[in-house]
Amino acid sequence: MKHLGNLTVTPENALSFPAVSEIYGHLTISVETNLTAPNLTMVRGWITILHGGVLTAPRLGLIDGWLTIRGYSTLAADNLTEIRADATIDLDESLRTPKLAEVGSLWIKNSRGNGGGYVLPNLSLVRNALTLAPMTSLIMPELERIGGSLTLRANAELNAPNLQHIGGYADIDETATIVAPKFTNAP
Repeated sequence: MKHLGNLTVTPENALSFPAVSEIYGHLTISVETNLTAPNLTMVRGWITILHGGVLTAPRLGLIDGWLTIRGYSTLAADNLTEIRADATIDLDESLRTPKLAEVGSLWIKNSRGNGGGYVLPNLSLVRNALTLAPMTSLIMPELERIGGSLTLRANAELNAPNLQHIGGYADIDETATIVAPKFTNAP
């Protein structure tokens, strides 16, 4: 079933959407709301998951827009391979997207201020910018290319052993760490 227009899912209506397979609009998961969408394969708009929200969408393969995840939230999308626009992710939540390979821009925030990190095992392309907030870490073993800029704030860590290209500037704080031997040892 296709849904045209925006959806805001609340605790009161969370059971109303399990048959939706495509959303042509924006999907918002309200505070402390759990949505299981077993048939959802695509969202042509943005997804916003607010504090304490959970979206479980095992067949979701494409977000043709933005993804924003706020603290202590969860996105479980085992088959998500592409986010066409920006992804802004608080460090407090759980991001379970093991097949994610491409993203427009990626901004990992640190809303708690005490550090933390992610592993994005299959992400190979960031089309625009990659930004890591202070005291965040990101392991991206398959990342080869950042089309725009790279920003690493104080005490941020990026481990990207296959990174070969940064298309824009690199703004790396003196206390940040980058492990990218194919980039930093280029002739």
